[in-house]
Amino acid sequence: MKYLISILLLFAAAVALGTMLQNTAYVLLVYPPYRIELSLKLFAVLLLLALVLGHWLLQLLSDTTKLPAVVQKMRLERAQSNSRKLLDVTLRAFFEGRYQDAEKAAVRAIKHGESSVIYPIIAARAAHELGESGRRDEYLSKAGREFQGDATMRLLSDARSRFGQPKL
Repeated sequence: MKYLISILLLFAAAVALGTMLQNTAYVLLVYPPYRIELSLKLFAVLLLLALVLGHWLLQLLSDTTKLPAVVQKMRLERAQSNSRKLLDVTLRAFFEGRYQDAEKAAVRAIKHGESSVIYPIIAARAAHELGESGRRDEYLSKAGREFQGDATMRLLSDARSRFGQPKL
């Protein structure tokens, strides 16, 4: 069906072009005291150009009004990407046993305004592995103050750091 309509439009365009080339008509535009005479062919081309230009201008206006939303979306995606990179760096350093790097990366993420409880928990676990109980307690209290809904992870980390890993 789509091909049939395309072929019909092509034939209609060919007939219109053929008729226009054979026709010697003209268009008369009168706006006193001005009078403009144009050939029908030139008028059709100018009308087509005006329609294309108008469509382009409307599309440009539409895209311009959508620009703040696009910029906001790009900023959000960039922030999420940076957050994932920081989480990767933090977790990789922690699991590789580089606890000082893990603590620094977690602190950097917290300073950048990350809202996940995992960063102070990782910083606390890394500080515990480094033997820094003061910083560990500070990170755990920070996790308790700022992340009220995520108490389970904080309490488990606190218990593990104080009483050791449970034996199964």
